[in-house]
Amino acid sequence: MPRDITTPVTRNLDLGHGNRLIEFEAADLVRDMQPAQFFMIGMRGSSALLRRPFSVCGLPGTFADAPASACQVLYKIVGRGTEYLASLAAGARLDVLGPLGRGFELPDRPGVTPLLVAGGIGSAPFPALVARLRDAGFRPILVYGARTAADLALLDWFREHCREVIVTTDDGSLGERGLVTAPLVRLLDTLAAERARVYACGPDPMLRAVARVALSAGVRCDLSLEARMACGFGVCLGCVVPTHGGGPEGDEGFERVCVEGPVMRAERLAW
Repeated sequence: MPRDITTPVTRNLDLGHGNRLIEFEAADLVRDMQPAQFFMIGMRGSSALLRRPFSVCGLPGTFADAPASACQVLYKIVGRGTEYLASLAAGARLDVLGPLGRGFELPDRPGVTPLLVAGGIGSAPFPALVARLRDAGFRPILVYGARTAADLALLDWFREHCREVIVTTDDGSLGERGLVTAPLVRLLDTLAAERARVYACGPDPMLRAVARVALSAGVRCDLSLEARMACGFGVCLGCVVPTHGGGPEGDEGFERVCVEGPVMRAERLAW
């Protein structure tokens, strides 16, 4: 059940190149939270930091140096709001509503290889997922794509905690030059459909391409969608996406990223 709290920032780490990790106390919010669920975060009295959605990045146990009562959010400075968020020091108080939305579910049988596909800051929900998968006995492989090497936040952490990390960059500054779909196709060619499961988060064009690759291989694909939203709990209807089965008679209609998502099965989306 979502709760609305005011809570102190404990750390606001500069990861370089505009990437940051903010940590705050939220023991009551994250007790039963799933990876890819999100918060609506703002600051009372500040027009610079109106409520906006941020995926949970770290849950208790994700990062070894974090307090058990804290969680973390990964973000990139892209405008006035995130610039203001980056300026906050320990002790600043945030208004946090959560947990919201539907998160990633773990595979329901052993022997599955989770294939994680991240695009840029779309890596945000994956540390929490990697930690949960690891604790459940799964060894995930991460395909991590970005425009340049500077956009690969937490890369060293992923390399330490994943079975394998395959990097792609648009400019060839690190890893393979090209898109995440090329290594994903190679990985799916080596795995039986029932032994693979794809989890993806990133910009919509990447998600569409990943969905096509996974569905053509007969592999389950769970997408964590990104969307602008004003409320986070289904009232404003500003984050709807077209889906199969979202209409009143089960035909094509629209569903809310904040409530029916952000995680949706690839075949459900009417792209």
